[in-house]
Amino acid sequence: MKKIFLLLLMAVCSHFLIAQPRPKEVDITWGEKYRASKKTTLSDVVGYDGTGIYAIKHISKGFYGLNSYLALEHYDNDMNQTRSVEIELKHNRDELSFEFMLQYNGRLYLFSSFKDQKEKQNFLYVQPINTHSLQQEGAPRLIAKISYEGEKKKNSGSFDYALSADSTKMLIFYNLPHNKKEKERFGLHVFDQGMKEIWNKEITLPYEEELFDVERCKIDNAGNVHLLGMIYSEKRKVRRKGEVNYKYQVLSYRENGNSLTEYPVEIPDMFLTDMQIAITHHQDIICAGFYSEKGKHSIKGSYFVKVDGKTKAIKQKSIKEFSADFITQHMSERKAEKTKRKIEKGKDVEMYEYALDELVIREDGGVILVGEQYYVNVVTFTSPGPNGIMNTRTTTYYNYNDIIVVNINPTGEIEWAQKIPKLQMTREDGGFFSSYSMAVVHDKMFFVFNDNPKNLSPKAGKSHNFVPGRKESTVVLVALDRDGNQKKSPLFMSGDAAVVIRPKVCEQISENELVVFGQRKKNQRFAKIQFKESLIYGSIK
Repeated sequence: MKKIFLLLLMAVCSHFLIAQPRPKEVDITWGEKYRASKKTTLSDVVGYDGTGIYAIKHISKGFYGLNSYLALEHYDNDMNQTRSVEIELKHNRDELSFEFMLQYNGRLYLFSSFKDQKEKQNFLYVQPINTHSLQQEGAPRLIAKISYEGEKKKNSGSFDYALSADSTKMLIFYNLPHNKKEKERFGLHVFDQGMKEIWNKEITLPYEEELFDVERCKIDNAGNVHLLGMIYSEKRKVRRKGEVNYKYQVLSYRENGNSLTEYPVEIPDMFLTDMQIAITHHQDIICAGFYSEKGKHSIKGSYFVKVDGKTKAIKQKSIKEFSADFITQHMSERKAEKTKRKIEKGKDVEMYEYALDELVIREDGGVILVGEQYYVNVVTFTSPGPNGIMNTRTTTYYNYNDIIVVNINPTGEIEWAQKIPKLQMTREDGGFFSSYSMAVVHDKMFFVFNDNPKNLSPKAGKSHNFVPGRKESTVVLVALDRDGNQKKSPLFMSGDAAVVIRPKVCEQISENELVVFGQRKKNQRFAKIQFKESLIYGSIK
């Protein structure tokens, strides 16, 4: 009976796919399916060139993965593997730790570190990668170090990086160890396209650590560094007697780090729940995101602020509350009516647990905000066991739901907001197959994610949850044009591909190509989605 039901369900899903054919705008190139250990998975797509892509795989071996290692692999333009080499992490007799690998100015670079417990130094090294042999070239070159004298190994700092918008500058930054009552310190190293250092500086933030959180770090095309943080007026509380207790602050370090300019960014009586920043060619600072009147866990609308880089004056500012139609978009009819009645009665209705993921700069100076509803909930069940002992079982659920897109024109006015329906609730997996991948192609945005095929039916009255283990789960493509019109189409069924895609590790590798990776049990596979130039016009990038 179970088998008959499954066959009927797959037949219904196939009917949905036939009724909605694959969009004409795309071609899909599938690589060969290959077998790998369940403990082997893709970590990142780190580069691409005319020969194909370069990816890092994590291979877990031994008891509790104690003998794990990383491999650098090359896949050709047909998405088939040509080479795989274990990444050697040694310098003299020292065992190095992998930090990250990236493509910069057309070259692949490996960044690794070593904590010298005797000298109390944490060293960061860089090595170029030969793309033919996939081996490191030359000995590791020291480019930064953190002294953690008097501190424990766990307080030895960590390294991170950022690239400028035009990819001509790279920033290596790290938090320097300090006592709780001291002001926070950072190390900044700026490099040119040939990985030659332009300047470096150790900076001390002008605030007590307990009152300031650094959220993002940016480097502009001129090599200036900008830190976005939240500064609290008193204690770390989101609300204090109904008033806003924090504001966003941008710290800009220019003149090789010797000049500091502080830019407060706030909208009175509003919680700016999340913010992304960008720096224009004229050194103006664009700040955009979501706001709330309730707190950090919900949003009521979006905002846009442009700050003059020289005078600190606000050149443009706009705020737009989400409309009732937007909030209730894609809700069931019953839930939408209930929500609208609340709004009509003057009750505050906000959208909960949305995080701001992307700020896309349009060529005309406008911006596009992309966010996703994400939250984790933990459920504990208690039941009586033998001898009167209570058994407790805890389950963690990961929720990746609707995507929202807000389009803001060059004058700062919010032109439209759209909600892309998505329901992905999984348990005890960290959201391994959840979330979405995005590609910006000329005047369109494309979103790829795993979905329940029932959501492709035009009669679907509610969203159905995506279930990773089912063969009939479907990978969908949502196209969004410059006017906010969206079109949802199926790309393929997981059962036909023999894998379930992992959107978080998919990567746009060129102006019109998106690489996707999928795995299911021991099956693994790459594919390349190509967006046809002849069917897409204009540009929002």
